[in-house]
Amino acid sequence: MVNFFGIFLWFISVIPIMIIYYLVPRILMIINVVVGIVVYAYFLKLTFSIRLMRDYAKRILKGIESGDLYNARMLTQEIVRRNVWDLDTAHLISAVIESLAESFVDGFLSPLFYFALFGLPGALLQRLSNTMDSMVGYRGWPYEDVGWFSARVDTVLNYIPARLSSIIISMASGLMGLNWKESILVAFHEHCNVGSVNSGWPMASFAGALGVMLEKVGAYKINDDAPGPDVNKLRLAIKLFDVSVIIALVITLALLILRAFLISLFI
Repeated sequence: MVNFFGIFLWFISVIPIMIIYYLVPRILMIINVVVGIVVYAYFLKLTFSIRLMRDYAKRILKGIESGDLYNARMLTQEIVRRNVWDLDTAHLISAVIESLAESFVDGFLSPLFYFALFGLPGALLQRLSNTMDSMVGYRGWPYEDVGWFSARVDTVLNYIPARLSSIIISMASGLMGLNWKESILVAFHEHCNVGSVNSGWPMASFAGALGVMLEKVGAYKINDDAPGPDVNKLRLAIKLFDVSVIIALVITLALLILRAFLISLFI
């Protein structure tokens, strides 16, 4: 039997906020165009993040390099849903690389993708839906009955961006001199190793490009013929993330220019 409270919870949590954040800059543009554009840009920035996960990865890298594994584990525990205290260094680094790859889609590419297509409402819809999924979209009691719809919406919205991310990551790999062919092959063949419909694509792309095995013990392995990652691979993963972000921004700009000829930019 369908639990309609999960649907109700999503609608009352997402739609009112989306409408408010959409209307405020539109109203302000009528009063003062400059102020309206500034607020519009600020609200758009709230929908995506480049620095957060990147800064985590750099701080964890610094901790591992300095031998401060305790602090590195503390920081890693803040970004993953697994017990990091029993992990060796390779699996600790794997968790960070996996999080970087997922964050590229959830926290950056996906909101920009929907902004390029539908303007600020699209970016807000993706960000708010992803936030709902992170709050209640878990399996098992007590979340599943109330969070199933939030999880489903987030999966649907990230479906195309997740697959687009593999193309972007392979392009970034080629520009960096990494193995772009393996990035594509591993993504195509091993994205399904991960339980998530979407997360496996960017994670497998990173694994192939870097030539490493990514593993969540007891859950999945990606590219298991390769060695586990070390600090050098983590450093490369951060650079791969950066180059992927630049490519994604270029693609987004191209889509915005195309859309500007069809629909008003400030939807």
